[in-house]
Amino acid sequence: MKLLVAVGAPVILLFIAIPGLAKNIVQSKITGPYRIELALLPPEPFYSPKEVAAGKIKSGMLTLGGAEPVKPDAPSHPNHHLVVHVFEKTTNKVVTNATVRLTAQRLDSDGQPAGKAQKVPVVRMEMIGGGPEMTHYGNNVSLSPGDYRVEAIANGHRASFTIKVATE
Repeated sequence: MKLLVAVGAPVILLFIAIPGLAKNIVQSKITGPYRIELALLPPEPFYSPKEVAAGKIKSGMLTLGGAEPVKPDAPSHPNHHLVVHVFEKTTNKVVTNATVRLTAQRLDSDGQPAGKAQKVPVVRMEMIGGGPEMTHYGNNVSLSPGDYRVEAIANGHRASFTIKVATE
C-alpha cells in the first residue's frame, strides 16, 4: 500500500487541483531505469520563479527551465497540458533534472501515423507549492479530438503511449 501511495501521489495532487477530471488521461510505462508517467490535462498557467516568489501566485506551474512555456491564451489556443513525470523505477524517486523530448503524432483509423509528428517544446516545471517531488516536463498543446501516439524520451530512454483525445 505504501508503494501505491508513493507512485500515485503526484498525479492525485494534479487531479485535486484541476477541474474536469473526466477528460484527463494518465498512463505509465517502464523504460530502462525509469517509470514515465504521461498526463494529458487541461491547460495550465505558467509563472516564473520571480512571479511566484512575490507571493501572490498560489496555483499553476512554476517554470524551472527548458523551452518557452505556451500560455493558455497563446495564439495557438492550447487546449491541453501534455506532461510526463519521470521516476526512478526502483525507488519511485522523482527525477528532477532529466533531459526530456516529447512528440504527439496523430493516428488514422487504422492506428497508423497521419501527418507529421508535433514536437512539444519541453518546459521543466513543478506545481506551485508542490516542491521538487512535483517536477515534470511538457507544455500546453493544441490537440484536436482523435487518437495520438505520444513518444516520451527521458535521458535517452523511450516510452510510447497511445491516447484518445476526447471532443471538447
